[in-house]
Amino acid sequence: MNNYEIKTIIKDGLRKNHMTQAALAAILGIERATVNRWCVGRAIPEADTFLKVCKILNVRVDPYLYETADTLNAQLLSLSAAMNEKQKLALLRILHQLNEMLKESIPG
Repeated sequence: MNNYEIKTIIKDGLRKNHMTQAALAAILGIERATVNRWCVGRAIPEADTFLKVCKILNVRVDPYLYETADTLNAQLLSLSAAMNEKQKLALLRILHQLNEMLKESIPG
């Protein structure tokens, strides 16, 4: 993940949550200027702070962590988008069966 991606994640998260840089800074207990530096790409937060930011902004970062492959969820969504209704129903049946098998095999 590069500076541009981090900057974009934070800026988009703020916008989607209708939150200001000042509000995010207050929650984190840091200066607003620090958040501003992240938003313009002049600095990046420490890893633990970035994870807190993502949690506060309800942002999933896992899609950014996989360089060569999408997450399983994204792969399934992409696959199902190309299917007709009959194929989608078959996929749902298979996933349901798999889910039931997993429930049976995992104690608890």
